[in-house]
Amino acid sequence: MFLRKPKITLAGLVTILSLAQNPLSAEQVTLLSLDGTVSMTGDLLEFDGTTYLLGMMVGDISIEAAQVVCEGVACPNLIADLESFSIAGSSTMARDLLPTLIEVFALDRGGDLEVSTTADGSQQFDVLEADGTVYASITLQAEDTLSGFTGLLEGSVTMALAARRISENEAAAFNLSGRGQLNSPDQERIVALDAVIAAVNPQNPVEILSLNQLGAIFEGEISNWNQLGGPDAPIALYLTPDTSGTNQLFFEAAMAAGEHSYANSATVLASESAVSDAVATDINGIGITSYAQQRNAKAVMLRSVCGQLFEATEFALKTEEYPLTQRLYIYTAKGAMPDVAAEFLAFVSSGAAQSVIRNAGFVDQSVDLETLNAQGRRLAQAIVSSSGRTELLQLQDLTSIMLDADRLSFTLRYGADGQLDARAQADIVRLAALIRDGDFSSRQMLALGFSDNASAVNAQLSATQTIAQNVRDAIVVATGRANLGNLRISPIGYGRLMPQACNDTASGQSRNNRVEIWIK
Repeated sequence: MFLRKPKITLAGLVTILSLAQNPLSAEQVTLLSLDGTVSMTGDLLEFDGTTYLLGMMVGDISIEAAQVVCEGVACPNLIADLESFSIAGSSTMARDLLPTLIEVFALDRGGDLEVSTTADGSQQFDVLEADGTVYASITLQAEDTLSGFTGLLEGSVTMALAARRISENEAAAFNLSGRGQLNSPDQERIVALDAVIAAVNPQNPVEILSLNQLGAIFEGEISNWNQLGGPDAPIALYLTPDTSGTNQLFFEAAMAAGEHSYANSATVLASESAVSDAVATDINGIGITSYAQQRNAKAVMLRSVCGQLFEATEFALKTEEYPLTQRLYIYTAKGAMPDVAAEFLAFVSSGAAQSVIRNAGFVDQSVDLETLNAQGRRLAQAIVSSSGRTELLQLQDLTSIMLDADRLSFTLRYGADGQLDARAQADIVRLAALIRDGDFSSRQMLALGFSDNASAVNAQLSATQTIAQNVRDAIVVATGRANLGNLRISPIGYGRLMPQACNDTASGQSRNNRVEIWIK
């Protein structure tokens, strides 16, 4: 019944890896065995729904809740815990997406919803049954991505909302604390897509900027629009706080080399929508905000160092070709979860939820289709940047295959080990569902593999052929061979052909490692 663990406190892990500022507070409780013969008193450090973690003089002790009775004011209400859970993190997700998702979750069950504000300013959503009884109580805290991770690590929240992927150091803290591998598919769920954009006033004539130029602007090195081909006017800067996921992603992409800091003249506003609204009324303004909160501002196009142009469109975000695309995540820790929380997580991936995501201004994960005509700029860039006759012949072959074909927004990305990432695996499941429904009956599906330029040409052609074949096999397994009907799936590897990004950075190389899905 009593399992001794090494003494590793959550507060210590938080301090070591800089995930939080304050240690986890604990209150004393007594755990009494069911027959009343054994009792233990100590500080209740954590309760995950099935196990108490009790801090005592001899060390930290894990005790199964089913084997004891908890006595003391700090004891959790086990009945309430079955129907209650809490969510905290990214303010953009908590303000602009989760309330509507929770509302539709309630209505989808045939019930109703009551919303109130708690003493600490959080929102409480009571999901009601048809007879008015409470089915679930959900507490939602709009903070920032870092606060969501901190609460999840401490055990004070059930789910963390994140506008960026968890870092390796942060994931290590969870692993060391026994709260699981947060960067695994079981604990990391992509809810929607968004993007960081540089927004300017609609009357501003500047249409295109590079990430290097944006970095120089927000560092104060470029301070007048005439340095960028615009009017002779000082540049006014607008940002969200440093801890926002949007701001962090921009900092890493545009200001990653060396020591950088934002210009003191920058105005820091509480939200992405506030940044967009400020820029929309300031003809000299530029702000770092999100695609979902662009509102009346204008997003500039981005130019890569190798000449590619990227516009923040819905299709470019779905394929993640736009370089500052954001995946919006819900993370959960290892351990028992209330049934209603698991039910809500399942709902978030449903078709009903995807329509909510679209209506809220974010990009959902349903499939879109784009014709070959819309890929003209990409083909032109590939032709211009080709390194010789062999590559031009390969482009000719690729183009002939693409004729009369349409590109699906499913772009399956893989790592250096050739393994598909979590989103690619989920997209294969979505694609298989469409195939089973007969959406591609009597057609040919192309799984086209591409890579970075990190190895020899022939090796990359072979590797991408293998990866494309693996994707084809995964689609067949997910669909069920009997459900393929007369759909043909053709895997073809093209190596380093048609890069989506410059290969001079690790992030650019990772974006080039992909399998595109075309249909003809």
